[in-house]
Amino acid sequence: MHRRLCLAAFIPFACLAVVAWGDKAEKIHEGIVVSVTGDLIVMTDSDGKNEHSHNTDAATSITVDGKPAKLPDLAKGDRVKVAIDEDGKVVRIAATRSKK
Repeated sequence: MHRRLCLAAFIPFACLAVVAWGDKAEKIHEGIVVSVTGDLIVMTDSDGKNEHSHNTDAATSITVDGKPAKLPDLAKGDRVKVAIDEDGKVVRIAATRSKK
């Protein structure tokens, strides 16, 4: 499969890109973690504005700094890229933790 960028656009609540993986298109939301509760991640856009949330499930792939993780491993302030499939399901979350 070849990864190709189909469309990139900025929308009011997050940076959004549409990426095609084979026959499936995914939307990528980039932002900052506000909190994690149960299966819910609350985040803002990359500027720290426009708070919104995403539901996850056991099939959601999560990494922190490229290493496998679980949703509770995400921390407030982590930068995240949330991949959502064409059915609206969160399939991947890739977090980057700032070094203090």
